[in-house]
This record gives sequence, C-alpha cells and structure tokens, in this order.
Amino acid sequence: MFDQLDADDLYTELVMQRANDARAFILVEGATDCAVLDRFLDTSSFTTVPAHGKERAEGAVERVHSGTGLTHVYAVLDRDWVGLLEEGMDHHAVVYTDFYDLDACIFFAPDVYQGLAAGFCTDLSFRAGAPGCTPDDITRACTDLALPVGVLRYLSRRDGLGLNLRDFPLSQVVENAARVDLAKLVDLACRRAGKDPVDYGDLVPRLRTETQRVADAAPHRYCSGHDLAKAFALIARRRWASKAGHDIIERSARAALSHDAFAQTSIYSDSRHWTASAGRTAWRARTAPASPPEGAPTTESHGTQLPRQAGSATQAPTRH
Repeated sequence: MFDQLDADDLYTELVMQRANDARAFILVEGATDCAVLDRFLDTSSFTTVPAHGKERAEGAVERVHSGTGLTHVYAVLDRDWVGLLEEGMDHHAVVYTDFYDLDACIFFAPDVYQGLAAGFCTDLSFRAGAPGCTPDDITRACTDLALPVGVLRYLSRRDGLGLNLRDFPLSQVVENAARVDLAKLVDLACRRAGKDPVDYGDLVPRLRTETQRVADAAPHRYCSGHDLAKAFALIARRRWASKAGHDIIERSARAALSHDAFAQTSIYSDSRHWTASAGRTAWRARTAPASPPEGAPTTESHGTQLPRQAGSATQAPTRH
C-alpha cells in the first residue's frame, strides 16, 4: 500500500493508521528493516512502518513536526551519502544508520559474519582464529571486493553519471574471489544503464584513484550491505566450500544480530530519548539469561568456563 505514496500521502496514511493504533510510529525504508528492528523494539508502545523510500519518510516526518495533528512519529533511515554528498535531516526524530545502510551495520557488528562463516562452511576448513578466519580478515576481504562498487556508486551520484549499480551482480566483475576488475565494473555499470562505455573512457583511472583514496581513509563508509553480503558469499564459497547464496547470507545475518550488538549502534543510542504517548521508550531491555534449574550442573562444577563472545572487530563510528 505504501510503495506508491509520496510524503503527503504517507502522512495521510499515518493519520488513518493512528486511528486504530495508538503506538508511536518508527518509519523505515523497507520491510526488511522492520524485520530487523522489530526484534529489539518495545512493540507494546512502538511499531515500525515501511515508507519505501528515504525522501518519502523524511517528508512525512517533516510534515508531522511542522503541525500539531499527529505526534510520536520517528524515523530510522539509511545513511547512504549523508555527510558526504547530502546533509540529511538534522532533527531529533530522525536517526541515520552508522554505516551506508542497516545491512552494512549488521555486517560490521561483532561476531555476526564470523558465525556465518563457521555455520556455512561444509568441509571443516573454517577454524575460528586461524589465518583468514578472524573477524578482521573477513571484514578486510569483503570490504576489498565491495569497496570499488561503492566508490563507483559514489562517483556516479556525485558527478551525475547516471550509471546503474542497483542490485549490482558483483560476481560478474570479481576474479577468483580476490579482486575486482575495475574495467569490467565500469563497463557493466554503463551497459546496465544503457550507456556506451566508450563515452566514459577516463572513468577507470578515476575510479582507481578514488578507491585508493577511500581505502586509506574510511572504506567501511562506502560499502552497502548488499555488496558486502555478495562479497562474503563469493569468499565463503571459495575459502570454506559454502553453498549459501547472498540472499540466504543476508537473511541469516539479520537474524544473527544480537541485542548486545544492536545496543552498540548509534541507531540505539541516538533514539533512546524517543517516547510513546505513555512515556515508554522505543527499545526493550535485554532479556537476562535464565537461571539453571536447581541441581543442574554449572561451569564451576565442571571446572570449566563457558566460551565468551568475541569482541567487536570494528566499532561504529560517531555520527556525522
């Protein structure tokens, strides 16, 4: 219903929905964002609403807070190029993801993708902590493949090139799950947009220079979650005999994000002041582990310790 609406139509729909739902609304860009955030939300007082577009969500929030008819409407939106090519909304009711999008936040969260590597490995070649299997190793390998696509997406937006990098087929431009062929990347992005690559003859050296600049500064900021998941699928298939496609990888990663990891994001910290009409805040408290039944064996009785969750390989940056 929402996918055909502009900001004014979305606002009207929110007014109608409020007539039957007194909870506070958190606008997000798509249904997959709802699936992630709903796991951590106090759903007795808040509910997520897919706006199917950042501009539509921003426009609806702006209209809400410029009037008096509708209250308790917030938004969690993808950062995309906010802080690099656009300013975004500087408003207490809007927060942006730490990285390019929510799926990128999940990729860089502690333990998620290392756990997927162990789970999807089919030949026992993945060993936690072994060379190539550490969180840093996984992050670096996937970022190396996803970054050129992200930088070309950035250049296309900044310079008005009109290239098509949406749902980009990364596997078609990657060699041996180790490096991206920049010439193939530019050629395919042009052809997917119906453009002649000959007209973009200087783009490959520009892309190489810009990619190196970004790699030395803030590579994580340019990588989309979809590209990172596709990179991981290629690497996991080659290194650990994984048979999982990127779509399964992404869905599994969303389900694997822990409450503790989510609480480390700026999404959580920057929205803790949001309240519903009854004064309740958005995010539910972390559920404490259940106590073992009386008489059940404990770690002390066996003289061992339960394994601790590994620390984060990448901390979320501060908001721009």
